[in-house]
Amino acid sequence: MILDEYQILDKVLDVPLKGEDGREFKMGSYKTSHHDVMAEHGLIYKGNIINPKKAILFRINSACYTSDIFGCQRCDCHWQLKKAMDMIHKDGGLIIYHFHHEGRGFGFTSKLKSLQKLSPVDAIFKLHNEFDHRRYYSTVKILNDLGINKIKLITNNPAKQKMLESQNIEVTKRIPLVTDEKHLHDYLVTKKEKLGNIIDFDDKK
Repeated sequence: MILDEYQILDKVLDVPLKGEDGREFKMGSYKTSHHDVMAEHGLIYKGNIINPKKAILFRINSACYTSDIFGCQRCDCHWQLKKAMDMIHKDGGLIIYHFHHEGRGFGFTSKLKSLQKLSPVDAIFKLHNEFDHRRYYSTVKILNDLGINKIKLITNNPAKQKMLESQNIEVTKRIPLVTDEKHLHDYLVTKKEKLGNIIDFDDKK
């Protein structure tokens, strides 16, 4: 079983996080290994995430250094992260931030090379088809370790839901994240038409 190839090497939980707006969260981290390749994963959460008795809000968040760190406006990644944080601050829940998912798992340099040559719309399509190395087994390993087996999944990506359900994580509800930023409309259309994301523009928030 592929999941058995992933090992948890270390973890830390319950580190206080106060956001710029004064809102309080907790942070954590997991270090995992797969075939001797190590990866680290950040956790941002509020409320009880250990053996919860009911489905909790949950998001898998792939790193996007261009927007999360440098403020790039060519994608909706940072908007999605902030919106998910708004949701878990209100209702409790968990975000797992996968640092090694930058550039759809192929890295920062390859991502910039695509953006250098292509429009953001074409670049996202190219990265998905040629360079989408993201896997979510570490996500499942972390959820299993926390005793989380029932979630309300914050995503537009049906592949994430399908993978989690294949690993016995019950998705009781899918919650969309669709921005109303006009300059990102074509980008979202591409993710819907080319990548299969479930994007209903009536869900814009």
